[in-house]
Amino acid sequence: MMQTVSDNRILRARMAAITDVLSREISNDIIIGIGSGSTVEMLLRELGKFVRERGLNIIVIPSSYQSHMIAIAEGLRTASLYEYSNLDLTIDSFDESDEENNVIKGGGAALAREKIIAHAAERVVYVADYAKMKKVLSMPVPLEILPFALPHVKNAVKKLGGELKPRHGTGKCGPVFSDNGNMIADADFGELKDPPRLEVELKQIAGVVENGIFANVCHVTYVGQQDGSVRRIEWK
Repeated sequence: MMQTVSDNRILRARMAAITDVLSREISNDIIIGIGSGSTVEMLLRELGKFVRERGLNIIVIPSSYQSHMIAIAEGLRTASLYEYSNLDLTIDSFDESDEENNVIKGGGAALAREKIIAHAAERVVYVADYAKMKKVLSMPVPLEILPFALPHVKNAVKKLGGELKPRHGTGKCGPVFSDNGNMIADADFGELKDPPRLEVELKQIAGVVENGIFANVCHVTYVGQQDGSVRRIEWK
């Protein structure tokens, strides 16, 4: 598939943000939680080079099989929360972010583990490109659901004003399941008027393991711009 000019700009913007994150956030002897997705895949490959070139000693806690395999391929030392339950830093990306530190994550179906490593870290950093920044969050909210509970969750989401659809994979028949063995579905609410409130309401539905709204979790967001510059948003 040929890349468009827009695609190339987005990739350059992501790389600019990743480079800035590595230079500002990575130091020796730290434990880092790592998210999942296409941007994080790029980051992990650059992190591997960064660590090798500087001889750094870091430990990576991956949030998914995808991130775990890439980290190993890059020669990074990996571990789990069972070994290191308090993380110095978590680096991740997102699908959409507004200007009030609310993001939607979970396009890669790793939302539950990503939220866990975010809350386990002293500092949370997001890296993204300009196309992911929105005035209002509006994409469907990913949910990780116990398969048995799907009909109930669908009814509960409807009462909240949304429409729930199980996610179907492109490389397999049937619904998508998380690394935890739970079903992934997407709840469409249109524009989200109050993301923090909706995060809590979705979390309270019996059978919902986690939802993809991350409200006021991040400390700093690095956003690569079209011109190659990086916008740093300090949230807290």
